[in-house]
Formats: sequence, structure tokens, C-alpha cells
Amino acid sequence: MLIDTIKADSLEARKRNSREPGVHALRANLLGTLFAEAAKVGKDAGNRPSADEEVIAVVRKFLKNLDETIAALEKAHKDTTLQRSEKAILESYLPRQMDRAELTAAVEQIASTLADRSPRAMGEVMKQLKERHGGQYDGKTASEVVRAVLHSEVGR
Repeated sequence: MLIDTIKADSLEARKRNSREPGVHALRANLLGTLFAEAAKVGKDAGNRPSADEEVIAVVRKFLKNLDETIAALEKAHKDTTLQRSEKAILESYLPRQMDRAELTAAVEQIASTLADRSPRAMGEVMKQLKERHGGQYDGKTASEVVRAVLHSEVGR
């Protein structure tokens, strides 16, 4: 489970930081905070371990906050090195994202199995896409691809 990986990586970073103070502090602090937030989700939902999807949602929340911070710092002409380092650490815990071509191929494959391939089938395609490839694509891009594929199916 992803939560276990984050916990192990956090412990390793803390151990390294104790041997080499300062060098691993950023990673140790970030992963400790991430683990606590991610574990809280499962605990609050019935005192159970957090599911990978829930942990990924927490990572994405952290990334969104970092992106906002980076934008504000850049607007103020401030250094964003620390935030970019944190972003790289967090992104390493996300599943590999499908590129547009892979996403289009997946949508086309799903659409080919449907009796109704009109734009009305968008909800069904999005549902199946999430079931098969959840967390591996950007939702906005997926919506655009599904819309384009279904509109092209109408002309066939």
C-alpha cells in the first residue's frame, strides 16, 4: 500500500537526517506531514488504513497547495527552490500519468464497446475510464478527449 511506502520513506529520511543533519530534513519533514494527513483519512473513515486512492488524493491536495504557493512566490519574484524540491518529492508518489495519445487510445477502446457512441455516452465512458485507469490521467484532459472521441464517432 502507498501509505506503507510513505511511512517507510519517512522513517528512512528521519534516520538519514539524524546521521547527516540538514541534508535530509526537507524530505523527512514533508513525508512525516504527508503520512500524518494520509493516515488521518482512513482513521476518520472507520479507523482503517487509508486506501491508495485516498493517499493519492492527499498527495494531489499537497501538490495543488504547492502550485499555488509557487505561483504567489513567482509573482512576488521570490525563490521557489524549496517548493519545487517538495513538489518533486510528492510527484514521485503519484502513478505514472497517461499522455494524450495513451488517453485517446483508452477512450477509443472503451467507446468501441458501447452501443451508444454519441456524446450522451460521456458519463459511461468517464466511469469506465476511472475504473480502468483511475489516477493515471488529468480529469480535464480526459473530459476533452472523451468529448472529441464521441463527437468523431457521431460522424461515422
